[in-house]
This record gives sequence, C-alpha cells and structure tokens, in this order.
Amino acid sequence: MHHRPLGPRTPRSQSPHLAETRPLQIRKASVDQSFLRPPSPASQLSSSPTPSRPLIPGSTPSSRTNGLQLKLQLPLSGGVGSISDYYAGPASIPPGLGGENPNGATVRPSDMQLQTPRPAEQRDSSDSSIEQLVSVFKKASVDSNASAEEISTYGSTMWSDSVLEEICRLGEGQGGAVHKVRDIRNGFILARKTITTREAPLKQLGRELQISSTSKHINIIRFYGAYMSPSSSEVKVMMEYCAGGSLEAVSKRIRERGGRVSEKVAGRIAQGVLSGLAYLHTLKTIHRDIKPSNILLTEQGVVRLIDFGVSGELVKSLAGTFTGTSFYMAPERISGKEYSIRADVWSTGITLLELVQNRYPFPDDLTSIELLVHITQGDPPQLTDEPDLKWSDEMKDFIRQTLIVDHTARPTPEETLAHPWITSVMRKEVPMAKWISEVWGWHRNRSSSSDA
Repeated sequence: MHHRPLGPRTPRSQSPHLAETRPLQIRKASVDQSFLRPPSPASQLSSSPTPSRPLIPGSTPSSRTNGLQLKLQLPLSGGVGSISDYYAGPASIPPGLGGENPNGATVRPSDMQLQTPRPAEQRDSSDSSIEQLVSVFKKASVDSNASAEEISTYGSTMWSDSVLEEICRLGEGQGGAVHKVRDIRNGFILARKTITTREAPLKQLGRELQISSTSKHINIIRFYGAYMSPSSSEVKVMMEYCAGGSLEAVSKRIRERGGRVSEKVAGRIAQGVLSGLAYLHTLKTIHRDIKPSNILLTEQGVVRLIDFGVSGELVKSLAGTFTGTSFYMAPERISGKEYSIRADVWSTGITLLELVQNRYPFPDDLTSIELLVHITQGDPPQLTDEPDLKWSDEMKDFIRQTLIVDHTARPTPEETLAHPWITSVMRKEVPMAKWISEVWGWHRNRSSSSDA
C-alpha cells in the first residue's frame, strides 16, 4: 500500500501545471453614517446598491436614477375606495431593525405604494336591525278589543313626535320611561313608552314589540304601534292609556285613605291577572315579572298586563334564566332551577296578598339577601284574619295554593281560574268601574266641577 510521505506538502503554486494565484486581500468597508439616520419623508428607497431581483408579476420597471430600485405596483383588492382605508404603519422604524440591510434604516413605503389593509371595522348593525323591527310593527293591527273608533283611527296610523303632545310622566317601565301623551290630530290620550336602544338589548326590545303587537286579549295592554326617534337611539311604543293606574299606585292610594280592598274586588283583579297569564301560556310565553307596577287598571277597572321586555318563550313548558323582580320571584327561580308558567302564579299570589293586607307579605326587617333566603327556605306567607276583617276559607285556600313552594305541585293559571273562590267571585256582580272611581275620587271631582 502506498503511503503519502510525512512533512509539509509542496505548495500548489510551485506545480508546473498551475498558475500562481495572488493572496486574497480583505479591505474593511467604511460605513456611511448618513444611512443610520431615518430618511426624510421625501425619499423613496435607499440608494444603497442591492442585489438585483427577478421582476415580480404586476410590477412595472422604472428608471434607475441614482441607483433607485424598482417600484412595486400591485393592484389594490377588495374594492377599497380610497387610500385612507389602509393602514400605513408607523412613521419610522428604529435603525438596526431592518431585515435585509442591518446597517441601514428600514424605509417606510411611499403613500402611493401597496399598504397593509386596516382590519375591517365591526359596524354596529343594531340600528338598522331595530329599524327593520319597528317597520314591521308599524303595520300591526290594533287590538280587536279596542273600540270601533280606535280601530278606525289607529288601524294604519303613522306615528312621530310631531303629532304627539307630552302631558306628564307616568313612571318607569322595563327598559324605559312611560309618558301620558295626547294625539294632537284627534285629542286621544295614549301612553308612550320610550326605550333607549343603547341600553336595552335588541332581543329584549324585539320581545317587547312582538308580544305587545301580537297579543289580542282583554287582559293584555292594547298596542297602537311603534316608531323610532329621529336620532335612531330610541324606540317609542304607543299603548293605550289606563286611567286607573297601576296596582301599586292604587294600593298606595288606598293605604293613604285608610281603606281596604274588598274580597270581591280582589277576586276580580286575581281573575284578570290569571286570565292574561293563561292567554300568554297559549302563546308558550311566560311573563316573568308579575308585580303590582306591571298590572294596570282601566277607567272601567279592567286588568291589563304590561311590560313584556323580560318575558320568555317556554321550551317544553320550562325556562331557565334569572330575569325579573326578585322580591316577587318564585322560590325555584331564586334558586336557579328550571321553572314554568307556575312561577307567574306565585308572583300573582304575593301581589294579591300584598294588596289585601296593605303591606308586603314578608318580614320588613330583613336585608335583601336574607329575604331571598327566607323565600326559598322559609314557610310561605298565608292570608290570615284580622281583628276587624275576616276572609273566606275559599280565599285563604286560593292564596295557599298559589304559594306552594314545590312548583310541581303549584297549579297553573288555567287551574287557578277553576278554583272555587274565583268561580264564586265571577258569579257575583262587582262594580269595578265604580270602585276605581271611588279610589281616585273621580265622581266627587266631576260633581264639584259641574256644580261650579
């Protein structure tokens, strides 16, 4: 085997077959400090020489005056109307952060070159959605229980602020204020509920309009249409004006006068509330906020249920959200369990008990949390006799049935309407118009004004 001899090899330059090569000379390039400064806005691209690149499709060559590179001209996509729809990036990038030329500054592209698209802004489509929603209910028919004059007048009325005169504020509803207004075209008195769209969820507003406009029952408030304010930030719902006021206002008035509600009047009010709830049940709807302020009385003393902003659709007769006024809420709802239309029956029982006793039926020395614990874990309140006031056994049993803690054993609105106390009251003559007139002193005021 042949081995290469040890020792230094003969330099290749000494080979007779190869030409002598000069040693490589390395020279350190001087750095132009001007390149370390950010370019002026008028500059286009760095004038430092860069390796040539293949022509990119879509680009157009330009003259290389003073060593300028090609300008890339790509078509703008997406149909953007102006260059202002694009984000140009920061005004300058600190030296040393450039990718291709570490010793030079990264140059911001010209405003006329391709720029990074700004992310699409999320436009709030709620205004247009609400406007579409209201436009549907503008054409809603007037309640079939309305008078012939009302039906002929408001069958296809277009509403606006210009045709309404505000008289006074009536109170607060779910999601907005309620005012008494006069239609200057005919003198009719109506109630107008203003809902601020920025505060009320679209779903809540849709529910309010849907139930109000489609419900046709004597114990549901009459709906006369809806319109949007010019600023598109408010939806105004037109409803009938109930001169008798809310059950809350009536109860306060009776307490101030030292009076009490008779059993017959209480029975008619209970029947009206339960009839309205039974009707909503046929629509697979639960009210979820039955309380004195959401029960109105007309000038004739007829019950009208209002405020459907928190009403919910029943799925297989059950619901599962915590919405409404907790002090009148059924135990199963406070506990976060599934509930049904029977929860409205509990709220009706508490409301009626408060009306006839002239006080809220639970202890008044409890904090809000203690009260909710008492409702879910304590014994339900009951109707008891007082020294100067006796209640029938049928009425006491009715209250007891509506306030059964176990919601599976509590009756539905339809079942409570068949209770002996309700059927007994409905067979009796109860002058509700006279009663509500006496509560507010209308006869006395009218007679005194006529005498004058």
